[in-house]
Amino acid sequence: MPKEEVRYSGQRLSAIHSGNEQLQRLWLSQEDVSYAGETLCGLGNCKPHWLQRFASPKTYLLIFSFVSLTQGAYITYFAGILSTIEKRFAFKSKTAGILLIADNISPIITGALVGFYGGSGHRPRWLAAGMILSSLSCLTSALPYMVFGSGTHLRSKSSDFLTEPQAQFCTLKRSQEGCTTSVVSATVPAIVLLFLGNFLQGFGAIAFYSVGTPYLDDNVRKNDSPLYFGTLFALRLFGPALGFLLSSACLGVYENPWTTPDFGPEDPRWIGAWWLGFVVLGCTSGVLSLPLLLFPRHLKHKEVMPSERTNDRPKKLLLKDLSQALLRLFKNPIFVWHGLAANMVMIGILGYMITLPRYLENQFRKSASSASFYTGTLTMFTMVVGNVGGGAVIKKVKPSPRYLTGYLVAVGIITLGGLLASMFLGCSSFYMPGTTVLNNRLNLVNQCNQNCNCTTEVFEPLCGPDNRAIYFSPCHAGCTSNENLQDRDSIYTNCSCVHNHKKELVIASTTRSYCPFHCGMFVPYIIILCVAKVVSSTASVADTLLILRSVEPGDKSLACGTLEALWSVAAFIPYPMVYGSITDSACLVWEERCGETGNCWIYDYEKFRYYLHGATFVFLGLGTFFEVIVFLLSSRLKNLYSEEDENVVENNENKARNEDISLTQET
Repeated sequence: MPKEEVRYSGQRLSAIHSGNEQLQRLWLSQEDVSYAGETLCGLGNCKPHWLQRFASPKTYLLIFSFVSLTQGAYITYFAGILSTIEKRFAFKSKTAGILLIADNISPIITGALVGFYGGSGHRPRWLAAGMILSSLSCLTSALPYMVFGSGTHLRSKSSDFLTEPQAQFCTLKRSQEGCTTSVVSATVPAIVLLFLGNFLQGFGAIAFYSVGTPYLDDNVRKNDSPLYFGTLFALRLFGPALGFLLSSACLGVYENPWTTPDFGPEDPRWIGAWWLGFVVLGCTSGVLSLPLLLFPRHLKHKEVMPSERTNDRPKKLLLKDLSQALLRLFKNPIFVWHGLAANMVMIGILGYMITLPRYLENQFRKSASSASFYTGTLTMFTMVVGNVGGGAVIKKVKPSPRYLTGYLVAVGIITLGGLLASMFLGCSSFYMPGTTVLNNRLNLVNQCNQNCNCTTEVFEPLCGPDNRAIYFSPCHAGCTSNENLQDRDSIYTNCSCVHNHKKELVIASTTRSYCPFHCGMFVPYIIILCVAKVVSSTASVADTLLILRSVEPGDKSLACGTLEALWSVAAFIPYPMVYGSITDSACLVWEERCGETGNCWIYDYEKFRYYLHGATFVFLGLGTFFEVIVFLLSSRLKNLYSEEDENVVENNENKARNEDISLTQET
């Protein structure tokens, strides 16, 4: 840039932000005056002077980070309560997968359009509208509890807690009374409401990715982008962590907080307050939409020439322009291959993360609350360290495109190694004598209890007299009476289908609980998982930089919106279905009530472990392969960290401002 133009740019920058009317008339055109008004915080004509100190990238980063917390918390909160709502409304993991894809249908419909038109509009207000929809979505997801109340079908007592205990004993007749109760009739309406809530949540996600992120990138220097994105991603990772921790806290409270059942959180019949977190997240999203409405169209961090203001003022856009812009994106090989790599990685990572709480519940026999707690703390500390470290290193070292893409390949290989090791760290399945596996299902009926007319409506585990064997229910253990059922440590007596230490059938008493469980694989599993997560999360900043720097500056919002739509079709929709099918395929005992199949009670530990880690290994392996192609094409990437003219303007800005001060005094 010629020195005269640099000086002119710096003087005009000072004029815009000076507030001196004489100086502005001297240096600014009518277009510049309009542009200056678009850098002020406020609504309409209400733009007080004290509010303008907040019109900065740092303030926006702070608010946007809180927005990202709620966005990240929603999906992991839903994942944390998934097994609970399956029990509450009696549906399979495949159905839960359908619920999880709902928030990805909206990006398919409007992702590219929001990115294209929202990118040229008032982006903070687009983001605020998305947060309002997110708030409504959370409140909609809590409606099934408000409409149907708490579930009583898994209790051993009736809903008023005052009548005689209702245990499933060994009896010659089994009543079918209750097949038209609310547990059956509430399932479909509850699924519809949860689906609608997730669908609305998708609109908030579109605004976050395709409008909010490019707005930040456009208002900071490229040289500072890695640090800003590293901070944002690190803070955003508190969102998924908080989502799991919130689910842990809520599931530790009974579904109806004002009542206390006769069993604890470790019991498979426990249903936690799954609805409570939706209320918290909904209120938080609504509050955060308010400061976003006050942000200006453009932040005043640097001067932008009139010809560069593609995102600073409304303009008429045609569908022809959209088609041409999309053609530019899909003719960009780095954009395409990196998008495919990210697609595969997201299927594997997201599928693994939504299944992890359930896996910990069953493989290591953790309660739903503690499983969410471990998942949340694991996500928080490991991935935050990785994102902050990755952003700081890129900011300081500024690796070339070849080294940056090569590092992504190395990260993929290390993560694959962690998955491979985790595949062999597990615990033994339940020891359940008198059962057989037939057609991938556990047959609980044997010669001893075949006349008891037992069902699998409720999993009420009993520990046998050998302190090792577990029985599905008092009925399957051949029990006919009980003691102290009002107590959580109930004793069932006269059980004729239990085994002693010599594996002989005896008539004895059993305890309503799991037998003592010892497995030393949980800590090694968590350690390997932590290391793999720290390493993999260091690549988040590099991933984003490749997307934003591989396209033309004016196409950044469109690129993010387009990827959001494509990932919704090819990643966000398939992964819940794939991992839901994987989870269901490992089920040994299903809940069966009134001729309908509900949630899974018992899984095949070994099959679950191999299927979960094996599928994730395949998806991440494909992602790593595609990143190798990006590495081979990396020579096409230029100018990742700075703009040629921006450094010149920055070096001369102070000098220009000093000259403007002198000019102001003369005027």
